[in-house]
Amino acid sequence: MNIVMRKAKVGDIAGLDKVMQVISDGPGDREKMALLIENMLRDENKYLLVAVNEDNGEIAGSLLGVAFEDICGDCRPILLVENVAVLDKYQGYGIGRRMFDEIEQWGRRRNCHYEMLVSGLERTGAHKFYKKIGFMEVKGFKKYFLVCLGVVG
Repeated sequence: MNIVMRKAKVGDIAGLDKVMQVISDGPGDREKMALLIENMLRDENKYLLVAVNEDNGEIAGSLLGVAFEDICGDCRPILLVENVAVLDKYQGYGIGRRMFDEIEQWGRRRNCHYEMLVSGLERTGAHKFYKKIGFMEVKGFKKYFLVCLGVVG
């Protein structure tokens, strides 16, 4: 199996949507995904990474890295990692580790001070993996916003 890491392209939407279903409920809005991917490709502080099986062209995994400003201390940016997922049939082959190696190299080139991610409480297997690759478990908080359908004006 020959897995390569690269930035996602709009043509990857079907494969990305399949991978995102590992961590979400059902298919995503592919039209919105296309717009977001186009925007991310123009933004040097965002990296939507895909792990691609070159043998069959399948997207095996993906993660999103965002480098954002920090006004604390020496004001170095922080790397936020989100949407980490690997298709079940590709888990255990080192793809997740390679994805993190790639995004961490990218973060270092941007002089990021540290990396953080949030993972659902029920994803205990992922938590073991994160600890294995050097993450520390710290307390965090998350608040969801209600979706407002309608025009605010």
